[in-house]
Amino acid sequence: MDSLNTAQSYLFDAIELLQPAAESLTRAATPNRVATAATVVGTTWAAHKLYRLLVPPRHLRKYTTPGVWTSIRAFAKGLGYLEQRQVLGEAMIQDSLKRGLATSRDDPPPPIYLLWLLGYWIVVVQNPEDIKLVLTNHETFEKVSFDLGYTDKFLGKNLVFSQTPEWKRQRKVVNPAFRRGWATSLFGTPARNLIKNLDEYAATGNVVNPPEWMQRMALDALTLVAFGTNLDSINHPDSPIVVTYNTLIEESVDLSTLLNPFYKWSKAGKRMLGLIEKFDQFLFHMIDTKTAELAAKRAAGLQDDDHDSRNLLEMMIEAAEGTDFSREDLRANVVIFFVAGHDTTANALSFAMYLLGLHPEIQERARQEVISIMGDADPTVPAEEMLYPTTKQERSMIYLTCVIKEVLRLFPSVAVLPHRITTTPVTLHDGTTLPAGTRFSADMFSLHRSPAFWGPDANEFKPERFLDSVGPDGQVPMHPGAANFRWTPFGGGQRVCVGQQFSLVEQRVVLSMLLLRYTWSVVGDGQALTGMPATMPGTLLHAKGVQVKLVRRGADA
Repeated sequence: MDSLNTAQSYLFDAIELLQPAAESLTRAATPNRVATAATVVGTTWAAHKLYRLLVPPRHLRKYTTPGVWTSIRAFAKGLGYLEQRQVLGEAMIQDSLKRGLATSRDDPPPPIYLLWLLGYWIVVVQNPEDIKLVLTNHETFEKVSFDLGYTDKFLGKNLVFSQTPEWKRQRKVVNPAFRRGWATSLFGTPARNLIKNLDEYAATGNVVNPPEWMQRMALDALTLVAFGTNLDSINHPDSPIVVTYNTLIEESVDLSTLLNPFYKWSKAGKRMLGLIEKFDQFLFHMIDTKTAELAAKRAAGLQDDDHDSRNLLEMMIEAAEGTDFSREDLRANVVIFFVAGHDTTANALSFAMYLLGLHPEIQERARQEVISIMGDADPTVPAEEMLYPTTKQERSMIYLTCVIKEVLRLFPSVAVLPHRITTTPVTLHDGTTLPAGTRFSADMFSLHRSPAFWGPDANEFKPERFLDSVGPDGQVPMHPGAANFRWTPFGGGQRVCVGQQFSLVEQRVVLSMLLLRYTWSVVGDGQALTGMPATMPGTLLHAKGVQVKLVRRGADA
């Protein structure tokens, strides 16, 4: 009998022994005896609750787990995501060896494991069969509200995190706004501003921090797309609204702070609440201004026929007319587009620069493809005149798309699927049946790097692995089914990321312009040079310590 069964047996035996005593005390009740009985019952109840809190359910104990205390320490230390998974992964290896679930450290990782978080045992899968199951059965795997600190207040009830009934209501307004093309000028203009600043680094030989600059550029592109207004964080990173937004993002993913049970009453919690209120004022002003502008245009009989260049907010406002989609619904979906459309794309571009800098031969191959499509643009022209690709040109960049796909395989912007909860019993690929109410997640990072599904070169940067999948239309398929759900950075099923095409167009435009303008290499941080940089806390992958050195093409000729 294992230790968990032994503990449970002792607990049940104790309850059986205490039951007659409690009945006897009840029959001969005196104040002291009643107090003693209450203490016994209370202690037994607390022990049972603690047991349920710390010990996995019986039907899940066959899966390896890093354990409760290791998990608590890893989350509380505020480790970066990749550093945190090293700690948890080592604990799971030790657990597997101790329990005979593995014969050596070199055994392949288990397809399913258990993770403890905030009092819940979460079943985490890292295999294509079960990930396909969760992504294509969204009503069975219902989304769970992420209510830590003021995060729920910040994000609101939006298309991404809402449960199925609310999602069905909101998608009628939000989805149509994303079923469109994206004018490359929406990204080319912010990219020109980025290049203007990067030219100074290239001229001086100073190193560049890609995550910082990509965050700023992507924020400008997003606000241009979302509102038709560029926040110009490239040139004004310290403007009040840019600082407010960036602070909100940093604090909303810091579990080491949010796990504080007194967070809402703390100084940090009160500051967070004030920042949310300030950001709401900005958003509601934009919503009200755009609503008034649309009404004025309609009254004047004006109409904008350039569908691909229209901003999302006005398209959602128009789609919401005559529905129950409220001003607060607009606000919540603009916020999630900020988070999902800005942060994830910026991270993808940062890792693309990083990996291309580590692999000059792949960088040059991508550059030559861009040149073959756009022509070898003069890299000495002013940044304001820098070419950006047309829609037809960016869609023709097959190898560059494979580069983007491989970057997202190795460093998916969302490393772990946000938690779900089963609404009905579910049977996993190994035959385990999960009862309704089971917490569930998927480890995309591990899936994308598993030798079992990607071969012995799973950890290598090899964009050409996707060239064989190019379809008759000349396009690289970006849906999970094309890779049998081994590749899922944008999710899948009906609730696939609505901003996928937005992100892909932005990445192709920005990277093609950088490839025409510069060559670059990774320098500095020793950990980054190994191919696995340090990261920030949270399951959105933010690289730390990555630096590149840029050289203007033609400057050394």
